[in-house]
Amino acid sequence: MNELFGIPVGALAAGLAVAVAAALAALALLAARDPVLVRLGVRDVRRRRGRTALIVAGLTLGTAIIAAALTTGDTMSHTIRSTAVRSLGMTDEVVAARGALADVPGELGDATGIRYLDEDAAGRVAGTLRGTGLADGVTPVIIESVALQAPERRRNEPRVTLFAADPARMAGFGAIRAAGGGEVALADLTGDDVYLDEEAAAALAARPGDRLRIFAGAAPAEIRVRGVVRFDGAGAADTTVLMPLRRAQALLGVNDRAKYVLVSNRGGATSGAALSREVLARLGPALAPLGLEATAVKRDAIADADEAGSAFMSFFTTFGSFSIAAGILLIFLIFVMLAAERRGELGIARAVGTRRGHLVEMFTFEGVAYDLVAAVVGALLGAVVAYGMVLAMASAFGASSVGEGIPVDYAVSGRSLFIAFAIGLLLTLAVVTAAAWRVSRMTISAAIRNLAEPAGRDRRRGWRWGVAAVAAGG
Repeated sequence: MNELFGIPVGALAAGLAVAVAAALAALALLAARDPVLVRLGVRDVRRRRGRTALIVAGLTLGTAIIAAALTTGDTMSHTIRSTAVRSLGMTDEVVAARGALADVPGELGDATGIRYLDEDAAGRVAGTLRGTGLADGVTPVIIESVALQAPERRRNEPRVTLFAADPARMAGFGAIRAAGGGEVALADLTGDDVYLDEEAAAALAARPGDRLRIFAGAAPAEIRVRGVVRFDGAGAADTTVLMPLRRAQALLGVNDRAKYVLVSNRGGATSGAALSREVLARLGPALAPLGLEATAVKRDAIADADEAGSAFMSFFTTFGSFSIAAGILLIFLIFVMLAAERRGELGIARAVGTRRGHLVEMFTFEGVAYDLVAAVVGALLGAVVAYGMVLAMASAFGASSVGEGIPVDYAVSGRSLFIAFAIGLLLTLAVVTAAAWRVSRMTISAAIRNLAEPAGRDRRRGWRWGVAAVAAGG
């Protein structure tokens, strides 16, 4: 995710780190100045462990909700990113007829009716980028949706992605790896040999050497399975058949033409997308006279993934804000009740010379002891809750290991956990300090005798606070 509450995540994490460091430094200075108040504040934490556990459990609510929302956002962003990377592999830009990719919602092979372009366009693209150091691979490809039939296995697969590329231009687009280990290449295929990816082989129960029937072009044709492979970048994340470009051109009757030209930028599967702006700036003037255009599919897919992750995070944060607000009230009430329980003790402390500021510090130190534990537990608990939500989403989306549904992958970043920890820590610390200031206001004689506080003389002040509270609620 890139943003949280409209703030860039990196800047938010840095700001929270500074705020946490400043708060802890201020508390450390107060503790060094009044170590006796620290001992008085934390003594009940050790003495009454059962109550301490209940208080910590209550304080973890807000942090756990924030952590669950952030982790869910990380998971959805990672899921969509990984799906895009599996589909696009090392491909960063796609060159096609102008307007062909404007409304394609996802996989390259989803579009129909896209006109084919001259295979020589790949040479034009490669020549434009030659010497710039921006790209390490350019190849013409055909990516179409076809059907396969395995007569020997009595299996049919009506939707398979056909990926065909120029074997001599595959450098820069990643290796094709055999399922049993080692690397293979499209140049190794001869005659009617093809490769099947693992999903297609599982769907058809096909093995190397099996004869298949492919339905593409004017009439079905016979092909032979040379091997089962793994390859990211075939234009789809599911069942795929791979063959050389010349064989696909003959099969489809589109001699010397291709459907797309793929460009692989310098760098890795995701880092290469950072060069898309420069690549598009160079390709635009060269492709416009040909009626072609380049689209930064990898960069757009990553941006969509981050946007989707932020949307999920915002959804859970919005609905979780009610629980966070309830948690804030719970924190306030916990410390007000703690003070009410010790009212006589606090009154005696005030009678022997303890100042209001000392009481505030004492309660703050006690609250910090609860807060530190609750923030850590809440962040970890939120990650656990998010994992359960991911399992539920995976079940709802029908994810499986053979390409059906959306494979939801759990992911959590240390930055998200730190943000949840820091927000929970600072939020609880602010509420604890406000509650400590509130409970420190007492009449000494009434507190010692455990009597109600006498009514204040200025009743308008309470009326103003009531109006302010109603306005804030509105």
